[in-house]
Amino acid sequence: MLTSERPSFFELARRAARLEHPEEALVALTSLRARIEELEAALVENALRDGWSWSRIARALGVTKQAAHKKHAARARANRSEPATELVTVTGHARQAVYLARHEARALGHGCVETGHLLLGLVRQRESPAARALSSLGIAASALREEVKSALAEREPARAGTRARVPIGPRARAALEQSLREALLLRDSHLGVEHLLLALLRDERASATYALEALGVSTAEVEEHLMRALVKAR
Repeated sequence: MLTSERPSFFELARRAARLEHPEEALVALTSLRARIEELEAALVENALRDGWSWSRIARALGVTKQAAHKKHAARARANRSEPATELVTVTGHARQAVYLARHEARALGHGCVETGHLLLGLVRQRESPAARALSSLGIAASALREEVKSALAEREPARAGTRARVPIGPRARAALEQSLREALLLRDSHLGVEHLLLALLRDERASATYALEALGVSTAEVEEHLMRALVKAR
C-alpha cells in the first residue's frame, strides 16, 4: 500500500547520522534542515496569531529582534496571502513549466490548468532538478499524461473549443502560491521548478498526487529524489 507520508524527523536524523554513506546523509540533512525551517516558520506564525511581539519571538529563538523579523516577516505575510513575489525572482524554467502546463491542459481539452498539468509541465523540463528527480523514479511524460487524464476524467471532462489561453484552476493556483512559501522556507532568492514540485507534493487530494500514486510512486519518494538531485546540482 502506497503512502504519501514524508519521513519523520527521527528517520531523517538517523539517515543524516550515517557517516559511512555521505550522499544519503547529505540528502537527509538537506530534508531535515528544510523540515526544521518549516516547523520554525509554523511556530512563529502561530505565535504572531496569538499576539506575540517580535521581541518575544526573538527571545524564544535566541536571536535578535532584527534577525527574527528579517527571517520570518516576509514568510508570515505570504502565509496571510499578502503579495510577496517581489522578494524572489521567478526563474525562466518555472515560467516555462506553467506555459507547458497550459499546453497540456489545452491538448487534453480541459477547461483549466490543474496540478496534474503542472506536474506534466515539470516533467517536460528535461534538464531541471525536478525533471531529473521524476525521471530517476521512472516517470515518463506519456505514462504520466495518461494518469493525469484518468485522475481528471470526472472533474475535468474533455471538451471541444477550449480557449487558447487556459486559465489556472483553484488547486493549481494554490500550488503556485505554495511554491513561493517553499522558496521562502528554503531561504532561496529564486522561485524555481524545485519549489513548484515541492508545492505539488503538499496537496494529497490533488490530481498530481493521484497520478503519482497510480504510477506506484509516493510523494515521500519524489521529495527524497528531488533533494538528492539538488545536492548534485549544487
